[in-house]
Amino acid sequence: MFVVAPTAASAATNDFSIALSPTASQVQVGKSVSFLISTTTTSGADQPVNLAVSGLPTNVTGQLAYVRIISGTQSALTIVAASGAVAGIYQITITATGTSATHTAVHTLTVGDPPACGLATNGTDVQVPNLSTAESTITFTGCSGNASVASTVDVHIVHTYSGDLVVSLVAPDGSVYVLRNRQGGSSDNVNQTYQPNLSSESVNGTWRLRVQDAASGDTGYIDAWTLTLSPPPSTCTGTNPTDVTIVDLTTVESGIALAGCAGNASVASIVEVHIVHTYSGDLVVSLVAPDGSVYVLRNRQGGTADNIDQTFTMNLSSESRSGTWRLRVQDAATGDTGFINTWTLTA
Repeated sequence: MFVVAPTAASAATNDFSIALSPTASQVQVGKSVSFLISTTTTSGADQPVNLAVSGLPTNVTGQLAYVRIISGTQSALTIVAASGAVAGIYQITITATGTSATHTAVHTLTVGDPPACGLATNGTDVQVPNLSTAESTITFTGCSGNASVASTVDVHIVHTYSGDLVVSLVAPDGSVYVLRNRQGGSSDNVNQTYQPNLSSESVNGTWRLRVQDAASGDTGYIDAWTLTLSPPPSTCTGTNPTDVTIVDLTTVESGIALAGCAGNASVASIVEVHIVHTYSGDLVVSLVAPDGSVYVLRNRQGGTADNIDQTFTMNLSSESRSGTWRLRVQDAATGDTGFINTWTLTA
């Protein structure tokens, strides 16, 4: 009687898969968003799985509901975008390490508003190994027309010998625009804005920043890049230089009426504020839109410091430009007074 030993191929192998739901999400600064991480045992027995998160940008944190699970079960990741988080598109990698296998899944996270047509940033690091070519992508959908003749490509690459690099922009149709061809010699890094004429290219589609390392000995990574394919939107500006006295424990307002301004305000509207006051920590400063929406600019920061001379950048894209905007200043404590000196709104 002969006994045939099982071969390696016939022995069951323990394995599992990982899936994310959803695979993409958006979070505003100061807010949070969550998604599910699901595992499925695909062969053999269930196994312990350790989860790890990588690729989160600065000032964005992630908290796993369970760091260690059993294949066939779920965890969840909650992402919080704190103050100072930079708007952009990031690739967040979830690594699931079991006793017999490791798998990864990628979640696309948009911090801030979704990319406007023709304006987006990819802030996910992409390694550029020796003698290789790496790419980072930006995708536009639902946009009309072609790119602008004044398009810009803002490139940030960390590399210890920038003269090794050939940097190109690849349009959705495959056309290649060489931005930099091994200039820079032994200097480190590339931080430069380029202005190729992209007016023959459709905005819609996937654009690629291609970085070729053409010499050995040095490495680096694509840090971030921003593609602007549309001309900057027009702005509407107004200033009110009239002094408005701020009495203890009162609220005062100064108005700016914008007229004849088409469309909505910018995602990067600017409010420049100058207030004379002997204790700036008393003050709550807000911008009130024409429809009554209130945007708090400053809430009793500053302590004993005198005066406020500060510029705030606000996303006011949900607000119509035209109408009367009000700077509202509340004095929330006794003992000090002052006045609104002047303020300017660029919407």
